[in-house]
Amino acid sequence: MRFPGIRKGKYYFPVTEKKSTLVSTPTAKPWYIVGLDEIIVDLEIHGCPQSLLSELGMVSGESVQFSAEAIQKLLTRVRELGLEVRFAAGGTVANTLCNYTHLSGEPAILLGTISETIHPGTPAFAYVAQTPKAVNLDRLVACPGEVGIAVTCFTPDGERSFAVAPGISGNYGPDDLPEDVIQNASVVVTSLYCLANPNRPIAKASIRMMEMAHKAGVPVAFGMGTSALVRRMKVEITDILRKYVNIADMNAREAEALTGFSDPLLAGKALLNITDAVLITEGARGLTMCGYTDDSVKRATRDGLHSGAIENYNQYEYSRLVLRRNCANPVQIFTHIHPYLGGPQKLCNTSGAGDAALAAFLHDVAATRYHAEILPDSKKHTQGIQFLTYSSLSRNAQYSNRVAYEVLRNNSPRLEAPIGNDKENDDG
Repeated sequence: MRFPGIRKGKYYFPVTEKKSTLVSTPTAKPWYIVGLDEIIVDLEIHGCPQSLLSELGMVSGESVQFSAEAIQKLLTRVRELGLEVRFAAGGTVANTLCNYTHLSGEPAILLGTISETIHPGTPAFAYVAQTPKAVNLDRLVACPGEVGIAVTCFTPDGERSFAVAPGISGNYGPDDLPEDVIQNASVVVTSLYCLANPNRPIAKASIRMMEMAHKAGVPVAFGMGTSALVRRMKVEITDILRKYVNIADMNAREAEALTGFSDPLLAGKALLNITDAVLITEGARGLTMCGYTDDSVKRATRDGLHSGAIENYNQYEYSRLVLRRNCANPVQIFTHIHPYLGGPQKLCNTSGAGDAALAAFLHDVAATRYHAEILPDSKKHTQGIQFLTYSSLSRNAQYSNRVAYEVLRNNSPRLEAPIGNDKENDDG
């Protein structure tokens, strides 16, 4: 396990201190996370004429549902017109898993469905080829049919239009879940997209996976979908967060759709009534994070106090997070951070930044479980409190913000190069 962020090693792994005793070999056990996702391949079509959108039944600037036949017709017409096409492995949970493996040096296990027959040049082939080997695909279920495809058409005027063909992406059922794998995970993660259609097997599998993890004491992370989907499923989401979820991840529009508060601090405070920790990405405004700590281990910030919708909201941002049920006297804590270096000089990719921020946070959650097992008598674990995170809320915000920056300035929602140190200049 690589420890989160760029800091001096002694702060992470104090094996030379006499008070700490190494009780097992650090590499003896994989500290993996598990994710259930719709297996989706992103299909980008550049230079798409407006006439082709009309021909295929797409609506400029909006998203429509496509059948497998409609996708095949689209691909045929695109080849006839000689348009530039790019397949890219996608999926919000899969992106998070890939980024976790990149950051932590530990594996991840992806659950979902894949085409039982895969040929070079097909979307399923692109998905497998572009997924790093650290993400274990052995638990995918093979089904007849095509993987899900999310089409983005770029017209010459710069407008983006979307079409989604779910394919076999929703065919993963509750009986496909590997219970032992889930019970021994560091974290499990899924998203609202899996629950969008309650009649699909994957919706039932998603609920069942969260139930299994919750019962086993494994932290559960849950990502939102579009704000429209959040509004439609507000009641169901609230129930799920209250019953199973420890870490809720969303953007500011989704937070407003769920809580009614446009201010992320107030939205986060409202969500702490039903879950333990919240990440809210705000685009050009940065990132807000909040959660709980116990009054006995709260730590005041050494930075200046800031007030917004909540007065002195960052007063205890130097505290480590604790699940609310593990707090004798729970205290809500908040932090906000502006984009790293003000954001990239050039935005190369606007999708996946939230997934990257979540991956960084889950890395920190896994790190504290790892560290507690190999150094149980470290001062980080002998305060009579079971912490959720290894680092403070403030440090988690810095780390998540830094990782999201790397995605924003590259052409992929998945990390592909080492993260630079915190003094690195933006090379545009």
